[in-house]
Amino acid sequence: MDGQDEGPAGLIERGALLRIWQSSQPDAAPHLVPKSSDRAAWESIDQEARDLILSAADAERGEAWLVPRLSQWSDFARTGDRRGYEAAEFAHKRRIRLAVLAAAIDPSPARVIEAADGLWTLCEQSTWCWPAHDDSFSRGLLTTDVDRPFLDLGAGECAALAGWAALIIGDALDTEVPGLIPRLRAEVERRILSPLMQRRDWWWENREINNWLAWIVGNVIPAAVAFSAGERRARLLERCVDGIDRYLSHLPADGGIDEGFAYWWQGAGRAFDGLVLLDTLSGGLIRAEAVDGALAGLRELARFPERMLLGEDWVASYSDAEARIGADTPWFSLFRAAHLCGLEETAAFAAGRRREGRILGLEADTVGGIGRMVGESFDARWRTTPPGGAPYPRLAEWASIAVGIRRERERESTGLTVIAKAGHNGESHNHNDLGSVSVAVDGVPLLADLGRGVYTATTFSEQRYSLWHLSSEWHSLPHPSGLEQLPGPEWEAPMRPLDDGWSIDLSAAYPWPEGAEREWTREIRLRDGEVIIRDQGAAVGAAGTRIAVVCAGVPERVGDGILVPGRHASRSLLLVHDPAEVVIETRTVDDPYLHRSWGEFISRIVFAPETAGGRWELRGSVA
Repeated sequence: MDGQDEGPAGLIERGALLRIWQSSQPDAAPHLVPKSSDRAAWESIDQEARDLILSAADAERGEAWLVPRLSQWSDFARTGDRRGYEAAEFAHKRRIRLAVLAAAIDPSPARVIEAADGLWTLCEQSTWCWPAHDDSFSRGLLTTDVDRPFLDLGAGECAALAGWAALIIGDALDTEVPGLIPRLRAEVERRILSPLMQRRDWWWENREINNWLAWIVGNVIPAAVAFSAGERRARLLERCVDGIDRYLSHLPADGGIDEGFAYWWQGAGRAFDGLVLLDTLSGGLIRAEAVDGALAGLRELARFPERMLLGEDWVASYSDAEARIGADTPWFSLFRAAHLCGLEETAAFAAGRRREGRILGLEADTVGGIGRMVGESFDARWRTTPPGGAPYPRLAEWASIAVGIRRERERESTGLTVIAKAGHNGESHNHNDLGSVSVAVDGVPLLADLGRGVYTATTFSEQRYSLWHLSSEWHSLPHPSGLEQLPGPEWEAPMRPLDDGWSIDLSAAYPWPEGAEREWTREIRLRDGEVIIRDQGAAVGAAGTRIAVVCAGVPERVGDGILVPGRHASRSLLLVHDPAEVVIETRTVDDPYLHRSWGEFISRIVFAPETAGGRWELRGSVA
């Protein structure tokens, strides 16, 4: 479309998925899910899933339907707040999906009408887009423009919700509320299908390829199956296939995700969700090629989450991804992806994250949409697969995104684990973090990469890096002569693997003043029970040079060292260092995302090296 398809080989060859799809012969009447009239199928779903869905649906049945308000929508332009609208929006969609599934599990007229009420409110909403994404604000409006629907993540979620509802309870709705399905079809056509087919200038498939592309087109698949037919359906599905193909071909061959662990589920995970549907529609051709064929590169992508794990509840964090694993992480999506790729150990690892009394989609969020709920409810393997443990490899590296993880012990979370981050400062969800280092003790990160905070209008604006936790100042990295890093792909730091760590060249990571010696190398090593961070460069001992270390909690000076207290049952970390003036800055955490990962306090230990040799070391060991 725009020339972006040329470039180095990625995870899959551009066009590979599209060719496989074009070689298939999808059924004229595709079957993605049993209709609610297939009582044998719906009565066979997991009993726990059935009980959880009915209980959650019954808790709200009969209550007034609440939808987001205009004032919540326009707050994004007025104050930058997006949480008020999104909280109401997510709760609204949660209730609809629960009502739809409850009507399929127990298809009484009352339950079907409850679902119909929810779907009617969906049709009546002025927009399905989320305010942070709509382009109406840029045109001076404080309302959405109903004549110019914007296709974003929220709109895609609504399309999938409408599509799955029609596929599951469409016959029942035609009986109880004749006319609702045609209304749903018209709304999906107007807001989703026609804009997708008529426009090719969406930023998310041209200017930047990230999780949006896979997330949106994957959600269009059930809508296309439900609301189109014949040649129209074929063209819509091919458009979706091409989008997933395009997303996957832009990912690197090693399966690295520059947006981080939390975004794997909404990018790669969404692509896998779409691939599972396409596999069903193609009669198994996708799986055959993923196991041993043109799509075999997907296997590296499916292994990414398990390799990122630090401990039971913790992962390596960078960019806008959190360090602490959310209770709503959709592990079933990884389980299904692993089976698609023939990775039985990865599937067992995902099954090991199951929790009794939980099913995707019971929370008011976006990670467990109705499609994932349907998949989890019907997949008998999910609850019968013996759980497997985490692999905890001694070394995991992604050269494509310049991220490395090294741990003391293979297949164990105990002891030290060190994470290094290099690359460039123009990544998706970028933080200015070149050369940063994080350290976990017993699987719990103590030297911190803070990750995301609450998203506001500032987060994705030109003022993004005015947010303190995104700046280089609050990452564990050097500040030669007091310099801060800047955003943009031109600021880069190549990473070179060593026998026991990595060497990162930071010479091109800073806006050096005219005439300065542009040279700084950072080595990060893990050996003999000790993390060693060695900085070398002409500016190491220069006036204004600082080396920052960010940690959870409040560190304490102990003799000649600094003790970073353990947390969540981990042991502590003792830091010792070459001569330096030391200042400890502590700030109270009032952001709910940062608080969840790091607790009440975050500290920044700032070292001013006292050396004339151009070399300075910091060493850490378990205390």
